[in-house]
Amino acid sequence: MKLGIAVVYLVRDDSEVLLRLHLDRIRRHTSVPYAIHGTALRLPRPFHHYLNAKNIRLHQLSGPTEVLAHIEHSWLLTQLLQRALDDGCSHLATLHVDSFPIADHWAQQLAASLSPQVPVTAVMEPMEGDTMARPNLAGMMALAEFWRESRPSLIPTPELEKTAGWRQFIERHQQGVVHSGVGLGYLLEQAGKTWAPILRTNSRRRHPVLAGVYGDKIFHLGAATRAKHFFTNPVPVSETAAMRLRRGLAGSVRRILPASIRRIFRPLRPLGNFYDERPLRTNERIYSEIRGELFVDPDHFLDQTRHDR
Repeated sequence: MKLGIAVVYLVRDDSEVLLRLHLDRIRRHTSVPYAIHGTALRLPRPFHHYLNAKNIRLHQLSGPTEVLAHIEHSWLLTQLLQRALDDGCSHLATLHVDSFPIADHWAQQLAASLSPQVPVTAVMEPMEGDTMARPNLAGMMALAEFWRESRPSLIPTPELEKTAGWRQFIERHQQGVVHSGVGLGYLLEQAGKTWAPILRTNSRRRHPVLAGVYGDKIFHLGAATRAKHFFTNPVPVSETAAMRLRRGLAGSVRRILPASIRRIFRPLRPLGNFYDERPLRTNERIYSEIRGELFVDPDHFLDQTRHDR
């Protein structure tokens, strides 16, 4: 077995510890031959030296411009998976910068669940809107042979999204969140294949989504580089017609603005009153608490979280 792990390294200025932890846990728990195929996406310059290490193949990639962040991320992951395939890997995997293995032999155990009929296994988080339509790329492994033959797109193309088959697929699975991984789910179904979900095994007492452990093997902090809006929140969301209208108008404008302009206006988003902000504030508080505990004593936090049933 030779494992190729694709990771897009997008890290906030205050998350150097998270980057170190991600790389350390991959080294600590991966006993099969492996290589990380990564690319630095707006990575702070002082952090680059962490990626100049053994088992890391750093690729200089330029993603599509003027697109939404998840489309850019999916495009880059697709390119990195192809690099891993070209490197002769027998198994391909994806992680996020805030997800990593926490158990020995994780790679062998996930690989053992794969077969020609089930060539993919991945995290599935229903509390974040995942269904069988979406293998979650925070923790995914696939057979390289399947990837070579199928050349899947991790996210649907604009042309595919216009087809009746795509709309029926989304409706059939009630997949409300069209995000990275949904294109892979569609291809698997079209090919008459399926994927094996890796479900959450730790408690949701602190938060329904954050700090998840999946299959007792993979930890995902969650939302490390984005606003803490979730499909499921710890407090009820109060929606008004005015909020939905403002959100729809803002979404229409956002789709036609260049990404560089969208980034300029991002700090003004709270002024739009697009959402009930109480869940966001609660999520931010819980995230800060969890992140602080993880950074102070990773071994203790991860052991405690893994065994919190």
